[in-house]
Amino acid sequence: MQIIQISTYGFDRRYPSRPEFVLARTLAAQGHTVHAIEYWHDRTQPQVEVYAPGLIIYRCRTFGFVSYDLWRFAWQIPKPDIIHVHHLRHLLAYQAQILWRGTVPMVLTPHGILHDGDLVVNREQPLDNPLTPEKLFMDEAALWSALRAGKHPRRTFRNYFIHAPLLRYDGVFALSNHEKSIIGTLGVALDRITVIPNSIVLSQYQTPPPRVRASTPTLLFIGQLVPRKGWDILVDALPKVVATQPDITVIMVTHNTSQLEALEARATALGVRAHIDIRTRVDEAHKVALLESAHMLVAPSRYEGFGIPPIEAMAAGCAVITTDCAAGNEIVTHMETGLLTRYNDPSDLADAVLRLFGDNHLRSELVERGKVYVHATYDPDIVAHRTLAAYQSHITRVNQSTVL
Repeated sequence: MQIIQISTYGFDRRYPSRPEFVLARTLAAQGHTVHAIEYWHDRTQPQVEVYAPGLIIYRCRTFGFVSYDLWRFAWQIPKPDIIHVHHLRHLLAYQAQILWRGTVPMVLTPHGILHDGDLVVNREQPLDNPLTPEKLFMDEAALWSALRAGKHPRRTFRNYFIHAPLLRYDGVFALSNHEKSIIGTLGVALDRITVIPNSIVLSQYQTPPPRVRASTPTLLFIGQLVPRKGWDILVDALPKVVATQPDITVIMVTHNTSQLEALEARATALGVRAHIDIRTRVDEAHKVALLESAHMLVAPSRYEGFGIPPIEAMAAGCAVITTDCAAGNEIVTHMETGLLTRYNDPSDLADAVLRLFGDNHLRSELVERGKVYVHATYDPDIVAHRTLAAYQSHITRVNQSTVL
């Protein structure tokens, strides 16, 4: 199959675990030809790169809302069987629909529909308020109405170019059932929405012998220091945990330190700063080592479009605690593959941590079931096969409608 995948920053060699990159590599390894298109955000990388047999990466310069490079590449790339766009807020998508819609089936994976600042009141806590779909300009009538009402022209056109493509895709791949329900409320027919999760590279967690867990109680947090990831919930839970586990260490891995000062001030005020080890430069090998040595991964998120760290933790044999909200509660089944805690509740998080430290048998059972689950669900080959089946379904349906 000839496939075009279009992303924002998804095909960067420095970040091989990005879901669209994993999918592109897997499809190419299975014998398909993938032309991967993204923004040319790092000019030290070649604009056209033959990454591997069957996988070529094209990088586009953008000028405002327009990319001449995308039009140029469209003439060079053989006509594909399908085009797969990743991310909703994507300025190449509107142009791609001008170039290929009506001649090639097109599908979208939004990668977290509630990350859209136009759809939610607060991107960091999107579940706390009703959605605002009226702020999405998805057709020309909404565009011109907003302009006549005096809305800022550039922001209005940007809103339109980002959101108008949504209702024009032949299919949408949601990462969770929650995401499917949200996309459905925006006007996409439910029979055109398929739930297909991201794939995770699991092979790096299968090398024997298993790593020995840390000698002292160790929690691991992987995520940005932003409210959505719930770092503050974890810090607020620590006094209760430390009272029972005074030798506990919490390793917090982050590349976003925007709220580091707030974290340190909060932890100091609560008397738990000495228990927190913050690491900002962690490569893939170091991350794997941390997952394989920690006793638990805690992900007290207020929302996740998907949630990769809990899956990686289960693959690494690390027990998982996350929030009973989207989409963590579709990755973790309470008391089966991990523990779910109440939304925005530090005390409940502390109780879950202490429960697992106090019950080695339960923790071992969760770990074993978690390993089986992630390998059966998120393995790249399995996800690629599901994706190909969905591709073929949309190709068949579009071809049949064209004939009619």
